[in-house]
Amino acid sequence: MSTSSPWRARPSIVWLVYLREMRDQLRDRRTIFTILILPLVLYPLLGSLLLQVAQFSQGHRSSVGIIGAENLPDSPSLLNDQGQFQDELIDSKSPMQVVLHPTMPTIDIEKSSVEASRWVQEGMFDCVLIVPKGFVAEKPDSMQLLYNFTSDPSRAANDRLLQVLVRWRDAWVQQNLAIAGVDQQILKPFQVTSVDIAPSGNRDNAFWSKMLPFVMLVWAMTGAFYPAIDLVAGEKERGTLETLLCSPALRSEIVMGKLAAVTTFSMATAILNVVSMLFTGMFVAKQVFPGGLAGGAMGTPPLAPMLWLLVALLPLSMLFSSLALAVAALARSSKEGQYYLMPLMMMALPLVMLPMLPGIGLNAGTSMIPVTGMFLMARSLMDGQYAFALAHLPIVASITMICLWLATRWAGRQFEDESVLFRSGEQWSVSAWMKHLWRDRQGDPTVGTAFGCAAAILIGLFFAKLAVTSVPADFPGIAKLILVPQIGIVLAPTLLMACMLTRSLSQSLQVRRPPLLSIPVAILLGISLHPAYMALGQLIQYVYPLSDQAVAALSPFEATINNTPIWHVILVLALVPAICEELAFRGFIFAGLLHNNGRLRAVVVTAVLFGLSHGILQQSLAAMVMGLLLGWVTLRTGSIFPSLIIHLLNNSLGVSLGRIAQYDGEWVQYVIDNSDGSPHYRVAWILMAACVSVTCLIYFSVLQPQALSQRKASRRETTKNAAPLSMSTHI
Repeated sequence: MSTSSPWRARPSIVWLVYLREMRDQLRDRRTIFTILILPLVLYPLLGSLLLQVAQFSQGHRSSVGIIGAENLPDSPSLLNDQGQFQDELIDSKSPMQVVLHPTMPTIDIEKSSVEASRWVQEGMFDCVLIVPKGFVAEKPDSMQLLYNFTSDPSRAANDRLLQVLVRWRDAWVQQNLAIAGVDQQILKPFQVTSVDIAPSGNRDNAFWSKMLPFVMLVWAMTGAFYPAIDLVAGEKERGTLETLLCSPALRSEIVMGKLAAVTTFSMATAILNVVSMLFTGMFVAKQVFPGGLAGGAMGTPPLAPMLWLLVALLPLSMLFSSLALAVAALARSSKEGQYYLMPLMMMALPLVMLPMLPGIGLNAGTSMIPVTGMFLMARSLMDGQYAFALAHLPIVASITMICLWLATRWAGRQFEDESVLFRSGEQWSVSAWMKHLWRDRQGDPTVGTAFGCAAAILIGLFFAKLAVTSVPADFPGIAKLILVPQIGIVLAPTLLMACMLTRSLSQSLQVRRPPLLSIPVAILLGISLHPAYMALGQLIQYVYPLSDQAVAALSPFEATINNTPIWHVILVLALVPAICEELAFRGFIFAGLLHNNGRLRAVVVTAVLFGLSHGILQQSLAAMVMGLLLGWVTLRTGSIFPSLIIHLLNNSLGVSLGRIAQYDGEWVQYVIDNSDGSPHYRVAWILMAACVSVTCLIYFSVLQPQALSQRKASRRETTKNAAPLSMSTHI
């Protein structure tokens, strides 16, 4: 069967596939229940339950025991003649029952506390108040209020009693001031009146503009996952996928039809759940919170601004549906597909929850975050900030379309790969898998081993960062802080997997001889590229500024580096990281991701992994951009040596720029500006260096991709010499 790009499809065939998938799904009672019935029934039931719980909570009477009530002052009185709290001190909606124990030896606080603790633990009282002797003296001792944090009634009683005691203390203070002849207004010399100037429409939107997009996106993900599993993994189980693939429809048309069906269910699930939750929540909130929720900010949601949610829902539903469809294609069964989609949901949830954090708004930085930027733009549109939202629309739309294109392309490639669609369903065995890894070793790593190496490195670096509690104050400590993770976490797993899982270290690590002219060109590119890289770093820090805490933490590190011999700094901060990271990312991982002509996958994924290996966000973003260039150079040359040289020179110039700026030479002032104490390249030099960098990049673009051709040649050589290799031939 012929294949084509997911974007080249006949609309009529896509429509037929869409109708087929919709008809099959609508015949499934589970789908009807999940999409239509569950949203309409679930929220009213939850609302009814919440009303019952609220009524029980408001009507629950807290039991309070008081030890040493005879030690309380007569004026102002805490208790009335019936031994209960004064009516003006308690809330009528929070009833409390007081039981007095005047016979306890309140002079012995420790003994009383032990006895009272036993009462609270056994549930005799929700909380116990101990009033010691001498409480009414000139310097009264503190009361003790014992409660059980693990008990909800006890915590509620503690909160209610604290409010009563605070009111009683205020009344006591006012009485003493009146006796002393002091004006009570001295405690409140002035009043502050808060005036909300927000329009009523925006004030009503304040609560809903945050809550509704979050709920809608979560249900959009949920609504996409299960139909995607049934449309791919479910068809594998039913044996109908082969029939569909044998039809005259192209694979791209099948993908687009299934994608449209999954997107439809995703949007329908999100809309129905939000509508049901909205009306149920409004009704319950009016019953439980008659005075308003969230300080009165929860009003009736205007329907017209809510239509802007559809602006974000359509592209994000397509994005979630594409990812779910691609991941579901990897599964052999519906059960296995559910296991695969759960990590995908966990990875997407931080992007959905990030806009809910306090202080997170739409700006140049957040607009470039996938999913988050669209979420924040929809929220701005709901708040009526049309001009502000439209100013960020180009960035948000571009990022969303790029992510959508990549996800759709990935789904299309999954359906074009027969090994993915028709994987065998035999039981997986650890012993058989280990034997397979050793027996069927190739000269280069596979995609699975590449991702395994990346996972081992990133997880190891994560726990290594958690183990660091403070930045060392001397260079030996800094050297240990850098060399141990680089050698022990980045390099060691790479070499171990290359030795154990491949037949050739040189091939698996891409340690090959590059084109002769590429070495001097790489040296020139590494030097000329650094000004642009520094400018990129400044731009990233402008968009995502460092916090004051981060700047303060990095200051001792920079001071120590500036007082250390430059060759020691270059060795520790430039040479060792360049060697270790290039062998890992542009070596083993890059070689594994090149399988099945995965050139784009190798370049992009290694750049992302390379960025994630850096601890600071601003450094990670710059490293991702540099990783794209290094991966492209490695692809063109078929060797890690050019990228290693570029990496080394970039690191070396980064750690020595401050010292170069202090060098006494006329040429320095034409290259570096150090007038404000922070050295940076001059604009003229950045433009000149950029022209040189473009020339070097043109040279690499002229080269034919050497990585794939050398891989094929090495594979033919490995097949020719298929006999067992000795250890001396591994290198």
